[in-house]
Amino acid sequence: MHVKLMSSRARIMQFRLCNSYADRMNTALEQKLTMIPDFTIDHSTLLDEGQGTSGVRHSDVLALSPRLDALRSRLQQWRRGEPPSFFHLPFRGDADPIVALARTLTESFARTIVFGIGGSSLGGETLVRCLGNKTHPVRFFDNIDPTTLSELEMVEWETTALMVISKSGETAETLAQFLGLLPILENRLGAALTKHVRVITENPAGGLAQVANALDIDIIAHPPVGGRFSVLSVVGLLPAAIAGVDIVALLSGARDMADRCSASQIEDNPAFFQASAQYLHARQGRRICVFMPYADRLRPLGLWYRQLWAESLGKHDASGVPQGLTPALAMGVTDQHSQLQLYLGGPDDKQFTLLADPNLKQLGARIPGRFGELPAVKPLVGHTVGELLLAEYRATRETLTRHARPNRAITLNTCDPAALGALILQLELETVVVAELLGIDPFDQPAVEEGKRLAREYLQH
Repeated sequence: MHVKLMSSRARIMQFRLCNSYADRMNTALEQKLTMIPDFTIDHSTLLDEGQGTSGVRHSDVLALSPRLDALRSRLQQWRRGEPPSFFHLPFRGDADPIVALARTLTESFARTIVFGIGGSSLGGETLVRCLGNKTHPVRFFDNIDPTTLSELEMVEWETTALMVISKSGETAETLAQFLGLLPILENRLGAALTKHVRVITENPAGGLAQVANALDIDIIAHPPVGGRFSVLSVVGLLPAAIAGVDIVALLSGARDMADRCSASQIEDNPAFFQASAQYLHARQGRRICVFMPYADRLRPLGLWYRQLWAESLGKHDASGVPQGLTPALAMGVTDQHSQLQLYLGGPDDKQFTLLADPNLKQLGARIPGRFGELPAVKPLVGHTVGELLLAEYRATRETLTRHARPNRAITLNTCDPAALGALILQLELETVVVAELLGIDPFDQPAVEEGKRLAREYLQH
């Protein structure tokens, strides 16, 4: 079965992109007068205007603009699908047929399990964990630890759908997951197995497609886009739609960000400007990029970003010089108690992206006045747990800034699919911009092929 893509347009979300302390003050004032915006980026403390001498100069960011002219031209081609790329995905019109297929699956089954690894899993899990309504559980198995996979034996397969995703169709781990489970599926489901399983792959000659054909299982075409850049395709959208995510709004937010990131002036282009600033910090020795969400539901986004950044940027350039920026995931507030000392007192080799959802302020238990006479309790009385979370987020950012650690802050409504779609598109394009400045190809991963080959060789001995 192939999903043909059609177009749909939803509401356009609002963005506020802050360039200086003055902008930050204006945004703060604006927030007092209006509802909290769905998506705000404040990168003032990446720059010297907001960070002092530890920032990068605004003029140096602008000076990089000519080096991105070739990428600007390619973006216009990519947007038209020439060749197919992540930048074209929001414009392909995925929504209608995917929503229809998702409706069929949710009406037929009580839950869905997804097999995949890396880009075949992380993007979809991000969408499901952030935006899913939990009425139809979707669980991802992205490893081959046998103790975890043993849980599959307890699944009620009679009421469960299975998706198996591998772009190449040759992924050893995904094949092992599926083939190891296959005897159980055949025993429990018999001939009905074909109604329960969907395969997503690009390679019709790959092992996964051959297995699917032999079992008469429907195959959905994986787009010709690398797995880590495929979240806004059927790879991420189908699990998300099954989980109740509004993928029409998700794609609308991504399209809106794509429009903004098509601006020719670097100052008007959020991905170009912020990626260039991050590149300049890397040139100054800050090659560790800490991604720190203050919302548990954003942890999968951090895992997805970690693969995107690492696998796209860790390469040798044309001169054979190793390049790369190292992503590190930290969770607020938990890692304030394990990592913050290093961030503040350790070497100045890091730059930070902090994320928070202002809507969490109203959530959580309100601390009662009981024991309020205790000094440790008194500041908490009358406040929600969400207020404490956001106070610690603000305090961490201010502390980083006071210690001259470059950072930017992203606030978004984590329940708004348009906001998440915009953020995903921006992070993807930032990755490509940094790769362009490093002089490397962000879309291949030659080094990991050796490990895959050796693993297969070891199984023969």
